[in-house]
Amino acid sequence: MPTIQTFQVGVKALIRNDKGDILMVHIPEWSGNSAHWDLPGGRIDTGETFQDTLKRELKEEIGIDYEENPKQLMTFLTKITIPVGQTRIPLIYVVYEVDLPHGFEVKLDPDSNEDDYNWFTPKDASKEMEYKFSKDFCGLVRNLS
Repeated sequence: MPTIQTFQVGVKALIRNDKGDILMVHIPEWSGNSAHWDLPGGRIDTGETFQDTLKRELKEEIGIDYEENPKQLMTFLTKITIPVGQTRIPLIYVVYEVDLPHGFEVKLDPDSNEDDYNWFTPKDASKEMEYKFSKDFCGLVRNLS
């Protein structure tokens, strides 16, 4: 009998400001994964669509109500695994380009895993993403103008 591969799926938001910088949130060390910078977003809950997850995660992580239809940029297998029970499962990301209103304010939830946020140039963001994101996605980000 063939082995069935199981995955976790996360939805991420690539958000840029007026200067073209990319918003990233800092994730402390957790479950065997090193501390790192990440795009806002998270894993899908049972019964959610990708866009439902995106809207929920943006509200939970950065305090933004988002009701638009984002553009999907890329789907890929990440470089990390997620603990589920006694095993670690690969993580797939679906990344959307999200436009937010001019002058929006990031409000991190103090009860969330994220402990900081910052804006990175596309080149610097792509370097920060190398820990977790695919080579192809990092290349796409690096080449944003």
